[in-house]
Amino acid sequence: MERLVDARGMLCPKPLILTKKALMSADQGDTLKILIDNETSKNNVARFLADNMLPPIISEANGVFTLFAAVKKGSLAQPDAESYCAVSSVKPPVVLVSGNTIGKGSDELGAVLAKGFINTIKEVSPLPQAVILINSGVLLACEGSSLIEPLKELEAKGVKVLCCGTCVDFFNKKNALRTGVISNAYDILTLLSQAGHVIPL
Repeated sequence: MERLVDARGMLCPKPLILTKKALMSADQGDTLKILIDNETSKNNVARFLADNMLPPIISEANGVFTLFAAVKKGSLAQPDAESYCAVSSVKPPVVLVSGNTIGKGSDELGAVLAKGFINTIKEVSPLPQAVILINSGVLLACEGSSLIEPLKELEAKGVKVLCCGTCVDFFNKKNALRTGVISNAYDILTLLSQAGHVIPL
């Protein structure tokens, strides 16, 4: 028998609570079909099921995740479903780029590293909430930089790209800025202080 848990439009812990209730009332051999429309809740429910020896099969269509799990009777190994919301409260990191090269030593190597790291940010999960460019790091967002498009890709994914206004003025690059927004010390420090953690590059 297929048991449907429609958790669309619901935020954690509601999808977890409904999933737990469905598991407790299901019979062995039943299939749980769970519909969720946000990735955080999908990940939390998937972890809850996997930790209870019910690894789900997950598909996605039109922004809705469908999780299928075959029910096995017995007490839940991890019955505290609500605790799986704790991960969602962790704030994403902020990447702080303080130069147009990365590391000390060879500037040539540092430029290669900067290109590699900035291009890789879009592949990590969770994505950072912001990339902050200070000092000569603002040059990465200016005309002539090979990293303008990768930074624009991050913006398209919802990552803020903030450029230190004092730094932009120092290098006289206000008219050369091709991506990101000019910011100030207060906004930058607020983001840094509220971040899950800061990744300095």
